[in-house]
Amino acid sequence: MAAKPANIERSEREILDLYAAEFRPGPFGHQHLYLYGIGRRALAQSRAFRQVVLDRNSLVAASIVRLQLDTLLRLHALFWVENPEEFAEQVAKGMYVNKLKAADAERMSDLYLRDKLAARNAWVPSVYRETSGFIYFSHRHIEAAVEVVDDATCRAEVRIGLCDVDKPDGYCREMLDAFLHLNMMIPIAAENWFSRTGGPST
Repeated sequence: MAAKPANIERSEREILDLYAAEFRPGPFGHQHLYLYGIGRRALAQSRAFRQVVLDRNSLVAASIVRLQLDTLLRLHALFWVENPEEFAEQVAKGMYVNKLKAADAERMSDLYLRDKLAARNAWVPSVYRETSGFIYFSHRHIEAAVEVVDDATCRAEVRIGLCDVDKPDGYCREMLDAFLHLNMMIPIAAENWFSRTGGPST
């Protein structure tokens, strides 16, 4: 069954419920701040994704899928570093994740993070590849604006506007499915990490 915006909204509540449950007395550190940033970004992007899907704005929706994948990759970076507390502190002080090294001494570039997550999630490289072209200006944006309607005469239509036109209702099904999957993975990984650190004080 294909995902719908309502499914995405339910997944947001699952993220919120997880974070609400983790606000209990216990140790507190930079890892908790890191996880709060993950939660805040994930929920903000999820709401925006739902809105642009309703607006039939596939160019921006695809960009947000890529951003949410980035959130998931950086959440998992906690699992791959030697000292998670020190790593989270460096990020909190302004260091970029892709400038830091994993426990295996490899720099945590986007490709490194992607390949690490792909080891158990074979769909990750495909989503990464398909959505990365929407972050920076590329052929994807040209193709969205110009459509060849007659190959023989090279007649084309130029469409400049705020949203997609002449698209079937299910045209963004793959993006909805991918986004829902990303949202569902976030509370699982975050809960796993919270369980390692103990709950923060309120």
